[in-house]
Parts: sequence; C-alpha cells; structure tokens
Amino acid sequence: MNIILASQSPRRKEILESLGVNFEVKVSHTDEYFDPALPLGQALENVAYQKAKAIFDKHADACVIAADTIVAFEGKLYGKPKDLAEARFFLESFSGKIQQVMTGICILYQDKKWCHVDTTDVVFRPLSEQDITNYLEHFDVLDKAGAYGIQDSDFVSEIRGSYTNVVGLSKESMEKMLKEIGVL
Repeated sequence: MNIILASQSPRRKEILESLGVNFEVKVSHTDEYFDPALPLGQALENVAYQKAKAIFDKHADACVIAADTIVAFEGKLYGKPKDLAEARFFLESFSGKIQQVMTGICILYQDKKWCHVDTTDVVFRPLSEQDITNYLEHFDVLDKAGAYGIQDSDFVSEIRGSYTNVVGLSKESMEKMLKEIGVL
C-alpha cells in the first residue's frame, strides 16, 4: 500500500516513522480554510480533510494522511504566528495558564474517510520576558501553532493528554486509526 503524509512538518514525519510506517511526503498546497461557522472540532477536521483531499485527488490509489494543529485559549484560536511580535504576544498570553492544543487528523483511503480530533490540555509555567526573548531568538516559532514547540521549550509544567498531539500528531490516535484501516 502506498502511504502519503500530506504535511511538510518534520515532527509529524518523525511521529509516523516511529510507528514503523513506510510512507512518502507530498506537501498539500491548500488554502486551509477554517470555517468559523462549524463547531471547532469539525472545522479542524475539515482543514485536515482539505489537505488530504488535495493529495488524494492526484493519488487516488494511495492512503493519504493529513493533519492540522491549533491552540485554543480563552475562546480564541491561535495558529502559526504571522511574525515575531505576534509570537511574543502568544507566549505572554499563555504564561502561567492552560491552553488546549487540538490536532485534526484525516485519512483518505479507497472510498473511505477517517477523521479524528485530539485535544490536550497544556499548562504553562509563568514565563519571564527573558524566557520569551531567549526562546524567540533561538527557535523558529513561525512554523508552530501557538508559537512554541513542546519538544524544544521548558515552558510546560503539566500536560493532560497526548504529548505527541502537542508536537503535532497523536501517535496513539495514528496507531489506532492505521490499525483500523489495516496498515499496521
């Protein structure tokens, strides 16, 4: 079976590799329209579906996996920051508080569609201005939902849920979905 990961995320690639899956990467170039009229989980699944469908339309014989991650905090959604000023604002906002990291997953194979959303509560310790400045100077924050990578920061004091979901793809959910499909 030909498996395609429709993502350029090196973190998602590593997580899928850790499951022992042989796959290729093809980046999905979609507009990623997030429909605010839909319930949050459904809107996130829809973005993952858009990414998967863009690749599946060109490779209908493949099993296509796509995902999208956002951070929900105090009634607002935080995707990838547009610049360092917005990244600083995100991190200052999360300091000492809880946010939810949500990842929508969509797998298309043959005439079937599997979608799922994982939510992980992430608690930040209080951050100083120096913590934030150091992080912004040393890490690429513009390609990460919420402007941080849990794997390269010490901001998180507690996680309630899947660690790999916060990284960008729940290993546990992927394993379950791929077993259901018959890949694992």
